[in-house]
Amino acid sequence: MALDRDQVVDAAWHILRSYGLGDLSMRRLARELGVQPGALYWHVANKQELLSVLAQRMVAPLTGSGGSPAQIIGAFREMVLAVRDGADVVSVAHALDPEGMQPAPLLTSALVRSGRDPQDAATTALTLVRFALGAVTAQQTRESMDLPTATMAAEFEAGVRAILA
Repeated sequence: MALDRDQVVDAAWHILRSYGLGDLSMRRLARELGVQPGALYWHVANKQELLSVLAQRMVAPLTGSGGSPAQIIGAFREMVLAVRDGADVVSVAHALDPEGMQPAPLLTSALVRSGRDPQDAATTALTLVRFALGAVTAQQTRESMDLPTATMAAEFEAGVRAILA
């Protein structure tokens, strides 16, 4: 049976969710699939592309979702928090395509619908995404060190309100 892109992405997704980003190497992925590392590059150009695809999978439920900007960014935060090292993975995809990676387009549309100028909406959307990624990184780091995170959701919500004000 020939290897295809879906198999590569599914195996990478399994490694990420089970072991974290630190264990997701192209060599490990190839070993899991029973192929040579070079075989992976027929399906993904490099690890950055693979991480971008994984990030898109992580936030795919956002596509087409409505709601307020606060609801959209809150849902984004939850989706990224649900995946071990999720913030690190999404940060790579966001760096490669900041305005195209969800939830930036959804947020921009929601902000325009709420009456914001399109340029201001785009800037605010990027600010919200970057704030969310920083907040998730901090929470995932604290969780990995078994430090308390009980107040972090409320702090995030307060930060979102401040940005939107």
